[in-house]
Amino acid sequence: MRKNLKTIISVLLVLAMLLGLAACGKSGNNANAKTDEFKLVSQGQMKIEYAKNFSIELFEGGYRIISAGTGGHKYLVVPEGKPAPKEGEVDANTYVLQMPINKVYMASTGMESLIDAIDCLDRTPLVGTDKSGWYLTNVVKAMEAGTIKFGGKYSEPDFEKMVSEGIQLHVNTTMIDTKPEVLDKFTELGIPSLVEDSSKEGSPLARVEWVKLFGVLFGKEEEANKYFEEQKAMVNAATSDSLGKTVCMGYISSKGDKAYARHGGDYYGQMIVMSGGEYPFGKDSLDKSGNASMTMEAWYDAFKDADYMFYMNFAAKFYSIEDMIKFNPLFGDMKAVKEGHVWITSPDFTQSTAAIAGIMKDMHTILAAEDPSNVTTDHLIKIK
Repeated sequence: MRKNLKTIISVLLVLAMLLGLAACGKSGNNANAKTDEFKLVSQGQMKIEYAKNFSIELFEGGYRIISAGTGGHKYLVVPEGKPAPKEGEVDANTYVLQMPINKVYMASTGMESLIDAIDCLDRTPLVGTDKSGWYLTNVVKAMEAGTIKFGGKYSEPDFEKMVSEGIQLHVNTTMIDTKPEVLDKFTELGIPSLVEDSSKEGSPLARVEWVKLFGVLFGKEEEANKYFEEQKAMVNAATSDSLGKTVCMGYISSKGDKAYARHGGDYYGQMIVMSGGEYPFGKDSLDKSGNASMTMEAWYDAFKDADYMFYMNFAAKFYSIEDMIKFNPLFGDMKAVKEGHVWITSPDFTQSTAAIAGIMKDMHTILAAEDPSNVTTDHLIKIK
């Protein structure tokens, strides 16, 4: 009897131990579950030196919150394998983007060059410009290879393609703000939109610094920071005190009824000044960015005495001074045209945000040349 009792007690002790171990196991799992719960602990702001139109807050665990775009949205970037917030844990104005983010519809050509700079073109399988409209070599090659496809014009996206490709994010320029129905459709499909306004930045390096935003989205922060520092060094090398040369920069509409010049506070105006030039139109608009629209007569009055002309060769395109004068005789009365100091921008000029430092180097080369008669650079082409 006693032997049986001892046996029963032994069995009960073993069961108690097993139950205790199981309880500990459950407790441990619960503890791990708690550590896997979504929680944001701020580590402060990422260093942004020049850009004014976006910011990035850093959080423990690799979480990031991007504040950017004309819509006033925030974008919570959740690292791969990390828990995302549940409904109600972030405000309704914050989009949640779970990494890896590798299916973006990119309707901003200028930003695509920055994405190329950090080797992430494969993250943008759909773009808003057909192959014939691209001048970035690597994008053209990718479209020829079929790794990047045309996803419909920026204002008329192919929404069926958006769904079939599993697009995670739509990036567009401020031009889309005039098409709210497009943004509404993306919202309806559950695809976040980021309307980037880098074109409103006042410093050339500010626009280049947008590479940091894409570095966060694509998990390439180190590469983005390295690239930006390289560009900053190139810009500093091209920066100069005034060389005493005034510069006309702008373009004419294809019909010739309107003319455009960048405000003095715009990054293009600043590129001229930083490269050693003087930008006469910009002196009264240093507080403004973007384009100013005016008549050809007003454009002529602003730039008629400029020493050099850097003509942005789209809309009305010219490949010789004769073409210019034939289009509008007022060109023939401008000092830069009379003296043959006219350069047109290369086809990739407006798409090459990543080449801004190189463009400034080109500007400085022309402005500093003792005899600029035959100076042609990568992004500014001399015409005669």
